[in-house]
Amino acid sequence: MLTRAAVVESLSRLLRANEVFRAAWLGGSDANGRADEMSDVDIFFVHTPGRADEAERAFDGAVESIGEVAIRYRVPEPAWHGGRQVFYQLKDAPEWLMIDWLALEQGKDHQWLDVERHGTPTVLFDKDGLVRTKRVDRAAIEAAVRKKVEDVRQRFPLLRHLAAKQSTRGLPIDGAYSFQALVLRPLVDLLRCVHCPDRHDFGFRYLKDDLPGPVYEQVCALAYPRGPEDLERLTREATAMFGEAMEVWGKGAGESWGRARITESAPDEKTKGA
Repeated sequence: MLTRAAVVESLSRLLRANEVFRAAWLGGSDANGRADEMSDVDIFFVHTPGRADEAERAFDGAVESIGEVAIRYRVPEPAWHGGRQVFYQLKDAPEWLMIDWLALEQGKDHQWLDVERHGTPTVLFDKDGLVRTKRVDRAAIEAAVRKKVEDVRQRFPLLRHLAAKQSTRGLPIDGAYSFQALVLRPLVDLLRCVHCPDRHDFGFRYLKDDLPGPVYEQVCALAYPRGPEDLERLTREATAMFGEAMEVWGKGAGESWGRARITESAPDEKTKGA
């Protein structure tokens, strides 16, 4: 059975040997200090300009040399991030040990090294000094956060009733979906804007890292209804949390950005693992 360490070592060696790949690093859980044996392998690579198809074929070949591919999924384009992305699942590996790459063309700007949002990359190789962390665009973050707060401020009280109403009507699946989408998600979005504005749009990902412990535990308590009849109570509790968060925002989090994520990495700092 393949291990994560073996997959990473093999990919690093095989990609480094091919001149079309100019740099590669691990993102995701590795960049955020959360990697374990159950983590998938999130690889970003920079390829020579105009050779994206060649890089994709070469990566396919590297994966196939490691093990037989059970599933290969290419994200339909245009993807939300504007890039090219492929996932693999290997037959001789645990199903959670996916390989996931995102291709970046050398010379084109991208946001994947914004350290406040994506963490500090673990560099596999860097032939041209391309992997340098940078700071987020603070003005853009501020504008996006204010827009998000204004959106959820109106949308949450307008639509929160739908989950309990659908449950009462004998539509438990509709109610469960509405609770997640119209109650829990906008609450989480607001909490992120207050406590972790740099990752205001990350939804439920890395939530344990980004919220204060007691706040995170409150969200966890809302996430698992005991049944359809529980949605009304949980909506009331979520509403109370939402109101408290709006008060915090109104008292100054909107100016100070709350407890924003802090990193000691300096702009343009060479990253770990190089």
